[in-house]
Order: sequence, then structure tokens, then C-alpha cells
Amino acid sequence: MRRGLAIERADVAVVTNVSPDHFGEYGIHDLDGLADVKLTVARAIDADGMLVLNANNELLRRHAARVDVPLAWFSTDDDHPLLRQARAEGRRSCGVRDGHLWLFDGTHAHDLRAVTDMPLTLGGLAAHNVQNCAAAALAASGLGIAPATIAAVLARFGRDNRDNPGRLQRWVLGGGVQVYVDYAHNPDGLAQFLDLVRQAHHDGGRLHLLLGQAGDRSDEAIADLAATAASFKPDHVVLKDMEGYMRGRESGEVGRLLRAALVRHGVADSAIDECWDETEAVRAILSAARAGDSLALPVHGVAARERVNALLDRLQARAWSAGDPVAGD
Repeated sequence: MRRGLAIERADVAVVTNVSPDHFGEYGIHDLDGLADVKLTVARAIDADGMLVLNANNELLRRHAARVDVPLAWFSTDDDHPLLRQARAEGRRSCGVRDGHLWLFDGTHAHDLRAVTDMPLTLGGLAAHNVQNCAAAALAASGLGIAPATIAAVLARFGRDNRDNPGRLQRWVLGGGVQVYVDYAHNPDGLAQFLDLVRQAHHDGGRLHLLLGQAGDRSDEAIADLAATAASFKPDHVVLKDMEGYMRGRESGEVGRLLRAALVRHGVADSAIDECWDETEAVRAILSAARAGDSLALPVHGVAARERVNALLDRLQARAWSAGDPVAGD
């Protein structure tokens, strides 16, 4: 939307989803307009290339009918009609069958192994990352990478938090405090992130949430993000500014909109704190955490992410060196 398509030709392009975001910017006011923008990448694909699309996304299914390039579909269900059709026509597909990710390369089916063994999926709980793994497998296949190499990478990538900074990173601190860092920045992304944290939340502890939004989102979009957060009933929310994403808003302006919407949707005002510096906001949540709590930390600033990662690495190492049995697990 901001800069157009930067290249003239690509061998493979991927569109993972279309969900509400950026409305009101650059003439985009609805999901159909956003789908059209995302599918601009098809212009770089020719008859020898491949456009990888998510068969689970209704908008992509509908808009794909107007795209005249070779398509490859992925899904969490390998029996999805579009994947079956792709295989029947000798086109690539990738989906989940009996707990394994299966890649069809146009001729043969390849078992990429159990989804639960892929670190990015957090034991299969992160459904959106199951989809991302399928999309990446298809893209790699389209670039000529061997299925065995794809399977090997999926079996290890994401085990180290440095593999994919800012995207679904996890630390276990003293007392079994679970910390998750993700870039979740719109209602759909935040819902998927918090749903994952809730599923992994076994100890009955409290849920702490770091919350902010870019300044160029409308007041309504900011309120929608808060409504999504409130639907997960967080016990503690710390509001922050998004360093590098103020985009015309004054410090604290977005936070005040978030607070009002959170309270309107049932979060107690006393459960909401404000700390506009992103790194210090994370420290505030860490200080408030007790054994068994879960911390959901959407961290957005690049410099803040580096500081937060270093801090969490130190705290996790300290818990392990102290012999904390829960952290060690």
C-alpha cells in the first residue's frame, strides 16, 4: 500500500491471509480492497511461476478466481477441496493429514513429518504457524528445494529464539512463568496470539498483557484491538507507546483510547497500568508476575525487542542455573 510492488518478476509469491487491518489508509476501506492490494504480488508471477494461497481464507478463495497465474494451495486440512483439485490437476499443494504435514510437488506426495515436532507450532497449538509452515514448504518447493531439506528445516527452525525474532518466541522463567513475545498488531493477530497463550496456560496463573497500537490506526480500529484483548479476560494490562510507530499521535494518546475501550468491554480500570516506554512496560509486567503466570508481550520497536530479548535470555538463564525445576522443563 505504501510503496507499490518493488520487483518486476518473482518465481514464487505467498499470501497467507486477509484480515482487518490498515482500513482508511491509502484508499483501502474494506476487506475486498485489502485482498486486491495483497494479490498485487500476482503481477510479478508468470506462467513458469507460482502463487501460494491459503485455502482456509474465504476472501483469498474468492479473489483467486480473478488471478490468472499458476496457483498452489495450502490448508490445515489436506482433504480440502482446493487441495484435492490441485493434486488432480498436477499442481502443488500442502496440508495436514493425520497430524503430519504433507507436500504434493505436482507428482509425488512427501511426508514432512509430524506438525507437533515442528518448533514453530509449539506442539501444534499455534494453528497460524501450522499454516505458515505449509506456505513456506510450498514456496520452497516452488524454488526447487528438496522435500527432505524442507522437512529438516521445519524440524529445527524456531527451536532457538534467535531464528525468528519478535515472532512467537517463548521463555520459561523462575516459578514456571511463561513468557511469549509476538508482533501481534491487529485484532486477528492478537486473537490468535492470546488464544495460543490461553491454550498453553495450564497452571491456573494470571494472564498479563502488554498492549499498544500504531498511531496511524483509526480510533475505531484501536478500540477494536482493545475489544479483542478484553475478550480474553486479562488479569493485568500494561499500556505502552509503540516506538517508531507513533505516526502523528502524541505519547499516551493511543493508550488512553485503549484504556477507555478495555474498561468499556469489562476490564477493571484498576487492572490497567500505563508505561509508555516499551522496555520499561515489559519490566513492569515482569515485576508483577507470580509463579505460574503467563505473559503475552506484543513487542514492536526494533530496539525494544532487542533489549527485551536480552533481558528474558538473562532471566531464563538465571532460573536454569538456580536449578528451578519448572523453568528447566
